[in-house]
Amino acid sequence: MSETDQTAERDQTGEPTEPAPQTNESWSPDAVDAVESAVLGVPGVAELYRAKPTLQSAVAAVQRISARGEPPRVVVDGDVLRVVIATDGFAPAPQVARAVHDAALAAAEAAGHALSRVDVRVARVG
Repeated sequence: MSETDQTAERDQTGEPTEPAPQTNESWSPDAVDAVESAVLGVPGVAELYRAKPTLQSAVAAVQRISARGEPPRVVVDGDVLRVVIATDGFAPAPQVARAVHDAALAAAEAAGHALSRVDVRVARVG
């Protein structure tokens, strides 16, 4: 943040503070569900798999299991969202992955979360 930015949060000394990194814990279960639903709604997506968890997202997964009965399948690591999908084989996998990226990013933004990137990995085609 620039020194002239008046909207930055400040600590006790008046210095700008950095926002806390996002994790699955900082996202509401509804926001995670919205991203998962958006991904599963993309034509060509056959399955959504659990992305490789970080330590923080593993803790959040345990919390979500107790709240929702199942772990989240998308992982938030800082300002990066990780998604692992299977495609149905009818549409080209790169095209489906781009559509998943766009849908996940839009759902995250609609839930009030800013991401620097969305990593989409295709684990299975067809």
